[in-house]
Formats: sequence, C-alpha cells, structure tokens
Amino acid sequence: MRRRLFQGGLRQAGMSLVVGLVMLIVLTLLVVSAMRMSKTNLKVVGNQQARIEATAAAQQAIEKVIGSVSNFYTPTAQTFSIDINNDGVADYTVQTAKPTCLQLTAADGYSVDFADSAPKDTYWDISAVATDNRSGVTVTVHQGARVRMNSTATCP
Repeated sequence: MRRRLFQGGLRQAGMSLVVGLVMLIVLTLLVVSAMRMSKTNLKVVGNQQARIEATAAAQQAIEKVIGSVSNFYTPTAQTFSIDINNDGVADYTVQTAKPTCLQLTAADGYSVDFADSAPKDTYWDISAVATDNRSGVTVTVHQGARVRMNSTATCP
C-alpha cells in the first residue's frame, strides 16, 4: 500500500511540472503581446506629436505673414525656418504660399460722400506647408484673415 501512494505522488509531481510550464508559456505570450502593443502606442503618440508640432510651426509662419501689412499690398510666397524647441537649430521649414485675396469691401462706418477715400476690408486665405527637417512629416494649414487696408488697396 505504501508503494501505491508513492507512485501516485510521482504522477502528481509530473503533472505540476507540465501545468507550471504551460503557465510560463502563457505568461511569456502575454508579456510579448503587451510589449508589442506599447511599442505601437509609442509610435502613434510620436506621430501625433510630430503632426501637432508641424501644425504649430505652420501657424507661427502664418502669424509672421499676418504681422506685416506689406505682405498684403504685394503678396509673395515666403519660406521660414522655425525652431520649435528653442535649441538654436531649425526643426521645421515652412513655405507659405502667396496670400490669396478672396474679397474686398468698403469698411463700415463711412458715409457715401467719403466712400472713395474710406479704408477697405480685405479677406485673405493664407496657406502654409510645414515640413519636419528630421522625419519629413508634412502638414498643410490654411488660415483666413481680414486686413483693413487704405483706400487704394485692390484685390489682386
């Protein structure tokens, strides 16, 4: 009788080893899967950050164009080097297209007698394409602007 108990105990010990190995394989698969998912998520977040930075660089270039009224009297395409992280190295190259005049109207609040000498409100579309110098990520941004110009302004 003692012998039978001993043999049954050996069988259970063998089963414990098999169950333990199966559990280790399952845990290994879970860890590998989690690592792959975290790597994919990291790539997604990195791409989103690059897109947001490129959009900010394009917006900064558009603000530079809007900041000078001379850019609307003689519209031209311009190229800007933008340093997003302030390390002294240009991170983005932004090309702004020649601003496009959409509409020209007389400014409100002036009488008909002075309509010819009244300033004019002009409505513009400004487009900028920002390219990341490291990764090549490209983002296009359009911005509308209303600019009050003198009475001699035209909508080219």
